[in-house]
Amino acid sequence: MNELVLEKVKQAGVAGAGGAGFPTHVKIACKAEYVIVNCAECEPLIKSDKYLMEQHSQAIVTGLEAVMDCTGAKYGVLAVKHKNKTAVGALESAASGNEKISVHLLENYYPAGDEQQIIYEVTGRVIPVGKLPIEAGCVVINAQTAFHVAEAMESSPVIRRNVTITGEVHSPLTVTVPIGTAVTYLLELAGGVTCEDYTVIIGGPLMGRAAEDVKSEFVTKTTNGVIVLPTNHELVRKKTSSLEQELKIAKAACCQCNYCTLVCPRSNLGLGVMPHKVMQALTFSNAGVLVDGNAALGCCNCGLCTYVGCNMGLSPSRFIARMRTELLAKKVKSNREPGPVNLFREDTKVPSKRVIQRTGLADYDREVPYVDSYDAPRAVRIMLKQHIGAPCIPVVSEGDMVRVGQCIGQIPEGALGANIHASMSGRVVTVSKDYIDIMEA
Repeated sequence: MNELVLEKVKQAGVAGAGGAGFPTHVKIACKAEYVIVNCAECEPLIKSDKYLMEQHSQAIVTGLEAVMDCTGAKYGVLAVKHKNKTAVGALESAASGNEKISVHLLENYYPAGDEQQIIYEVTGRVIPVGKLPIEAGCVVINAQTAFHVAEAMESSPVIRRNVTITGEVHSPLTVTVPIGTAVTYLLELAGGVTCEDYTVIIGGPLMGRAAEDVKSEFVTKTTNGVIVLPTNHELVRKKTSSLEQELKIAKAACCQCNYCTLVCPRSNLGLGVMPHKVMQALTFSNAGVLVDGNAALGCCNCGLCTYVGCNMGLSPSRFIARMRTELLAKKVKSNREPGPVNLFREDTKVPSKRVIQRTGLADYDREVPYVDSYDAPRAVRIMLKQHIGAPCIPVVSEGDMVRVGQCIGQIPEGALGANIHASMSGRVVTVSKDYIDIMEA
């Protein structure tokens, strides 16, 4: 294990940029056979990783090599959708000098970027519910994370990331912005909103969350997209409607057709996820059908059961999320090995185009150019918790002058976390329990 790599990644504050923000120095502190870079970018409309791969393929490969060196991995794999031909060519060129690294082409289906899907596509292995990828000898990192690892090797901390701004905006774009940039500022960069009553989704349209107050939203290490939709859009309704009201409708409308389970990618890998059984447990008060909790515990929150699987307009994914939270709070764990992979798994894959059509996003499925020149924000709000684990402890005070890249928040002693750094030079104007504000001097 390369301690130098681990220390550099830790000091740079690298955290998973494509998911929940698991601290990377903890993830890579292991021995692995495979290191897989998730370049799938499977959520509709988002282009942030696409441009990163095209413009910084060498850095992504460098980050992969560093993680391989740290874990002792024999194989490095760049898993990318074949449709992104420019990105594929760039990655192949960047990796051509390393015989241990290969490019694995993925089909254009959703959710190709799910960790379980990628590991199975590359290795043919399935991870038991509740276990980590290392159980299958794998470490999986996002393309943006690999880029940040490469920068960490040069002692450059995580202070910026690519974000796509699209939907109901005048000029959709992808741009590299400082961590802590206000989402309202991003909407201005995109030319402003084109409808009066709108909702902003932070992240991808399916797995992202609807912002309650857009003025309180700021870019973090995990923010890959900002999507503006009319508030009356069906996708927004499914994310924001009352769960109690949804349950009443489900009790009347769920016919147990089983289609939500048939399209479930985790179910088709033999992981026992069964959205229709969760619906049965809730709508018929029949908790016995859940048995060991696998029907909910293995869910990846992709939302296919809701957005594609249910022809009655119900939201199985929201009920699964609630049940999974309750099971985890009760420390319920699965001890079941994966079942057989569905022989017809290939036929169950849902093409991304179909997802876009079923979610009413076809009008927003358009070119989103990368913009490399813009007026940088004059202030940032850097959240103390941008990762799984404990919030950082501020190491600066109000009135301090800081320089870009300076560490302003550290991991608490003995806790899981990731350092945070100033993404611009200026004066610290606020230090609260949740964030640090920096303003241009």
